[in-house]
Amino acid sequence: MRSFGRLPCVAVTLISLTGMAAAADIRVLSVGAVQNAVRALAADFGAETGHHVVLTIGSPVVVTQKIKDGEVFDAVIVSEPAMDRLDQDGVVNPESRVPLAKTGMGVAMRAGAPLPDLSTPEAFKQALLAAKSVVHGDPTLLKPRLKIVPAQAASQDMIAKGEVEMGLYNVSEIPEGKGLTLAGPVPAPLQLTTSYEGALMSDGSEPQAARAFIRFLANPDARAKWVAARLEPLGDRR
Repeated sequence: MRSFGRLPCVAVTLISLTGMAAAADIRVLSVGAVQNAVRALAADFGAETGHHVVLTIGSPVVVTQKIKDGEVFDAVIVSEPAMDRLDQDGVVNPESRVPLAKTGMGVAMRAGAPLPDLSTPEAFKQALLAAKSVVHGDPTLLKPRLKIVPAQAASQDMIAKGEVEMGLYNVSEIPEGKGLTLAGPVPAPLQLTTSYEGALMSDGSEPQAARAFIRFLANPDARAKWVAARLEPLGDRR
């Protein structure tokens, strides 16, 4: 079981990708909102360095539980508030935290369905009121009249089948080609944006390779992969 007391930071010097001698298996725990970009960049990183990134993807709740259960990883990618909590508990090395990307909320509809006007806050409100049913996985964000379905895949399947008219998710988590379409983002000032960070775990066994991977994700050359996954990169702003 992992100790949640403050652990000493691991003093690791960032070395160049070409300077790493032996290939390593890097165990990375990540939330699903960034998985499309992270998977693509992990493949690029492996091709360049010879390291193998072993990804474990889960919802924020699952990711938190795995850490509480003492499962060991080399790096973690979570939202900034979640990273703050891990930092406070000594689970990650504070100096290794790197901003990666952010995404906002979007509206998912069944593919082929008429798309609502989402251009203004008032239009968005009217679209919600006009919808026969709206689904979301987070009960803290919505009123009781809306349907709460904790399993994201299950709720999106309901939209694709026409059982639910509209869904609210991170833009980066609305898949195209699975019976769904992105109707558009939630307009400002009603938009809720989440920023994601990567960091080294305090008890990881591959700190050098893991640090290089997190830095690789934040490299300006990674920007296209983040954008393609409907995320706004933050690492190249450092």
